Order: sequence, then C-alpha cells, then structure tokens
Amino acid sequence: MQFKVSAHVRRVFGLVLVAGFVALTLSLSPGVASADGGGDHHNRHHEADVTFTKWVTNPTAFPWDMAGVVGGDVGDGSYVGHLLSLDPTDPNLWKLHALYEFHGDEHSFIADVQVRQNNLTGTAVITGVVTKGWLKGARVTGEYTVLDPCAIATPGNAFGTLCFQGTLHLERDSGD
Repeated sequence: MQFKVSAHVRRVFGLVLVAGFVALTLSLSPGVASADGGGDHHNRHHEADVTFTKWVTNPTAFPWDMAGVVGGDVGDGSYVGHLLSLDPTDPNLWKLHALYEFHGDEHSFIADVQVRQNNLTGTAVITGVVTKGWLKGARVTGEYTVLDPCAIATPGNAFGTLCFQGTLHLERDSGD
C-alpha cells in the first residue's frame, strides 16, 4: 500500500508553523519530575512525563517507520516508532495506530497508542498503554504538534523538515 502526502496536507502542516513555535517555547520549560521518585516502588501511583520529537523515515508501505529523540523522565535517548495503520477517511482528522518505543539513558518502554491527528490545527491527542518495559501496564495520554520546519536536524526524514513534537504522561496504579 502506498500513501502519498498531498499538496493540501503539506499546506495544512505549514499553517501550523506558528503553533509549532509556541509548542517549542513551552517544551523548553523545565521538565516535570517523576512522581515515583525515580524508583520508589512503594508509592501508590507510578507516574512519568516524557518528551519526544519524531519524524517519518519510510512512508512507502505500512508499517511506516519513524525515528526521533526523547527526554524527560526516561532520560536523553532515542525514539523508534511504527505507524501500523492510518485512517485518512476524513482528511481533516486522521486516526492512527502506532507503536512508540522510548529508549532513554534512564528507562525504556514500548507503548501501543491510538492517535487522533487534527490536520486543520496541526495537533494530535494520544491514548494508549505501555506494553513492555518500564511502567508496563501504565495508561498513556499525550499530545503532539506538527512542525514544519522542525527545530532540530531530522536525519532520514522522508518529509523534508516536517516533524512531530510532543509529550506523553504515563500513569500506573500500584495494583496494576
């Protein structure tokens, strides 16, 4: 299956440039500390906040491959993603299913996520669950903003300078 990004979609992504600069400014603020104290497994809840910047490296067939960088409570590291499905039935609101892999110098995990990307605003809402690694079983919520141009280098980027910058919040009850 081949998927081609239309000129209309590229223009929509370009319109979110201003929103992207706002998101970039907000992302440079100090990070949120892990509520579990970095490893105290006696707390009632285990929570974490992580950041990412990602880009598509292979959009010719599913699953699409993605690469990127991560930070926050996982530490500095790399992002690997696999877009498993994309429902572009409504060109303004795409529904995506993906695997997000965070490989930080403090922690690593894989999350199975559902994404609703609003192509009019260049923003997305993320929900899912950690399926492997640190905080396995945690609920995942988050968001990202589409940026073009991206504020960092994006080697191998299939869409030139287009990237996605966001945050995830992980939360697991101690009974999970």
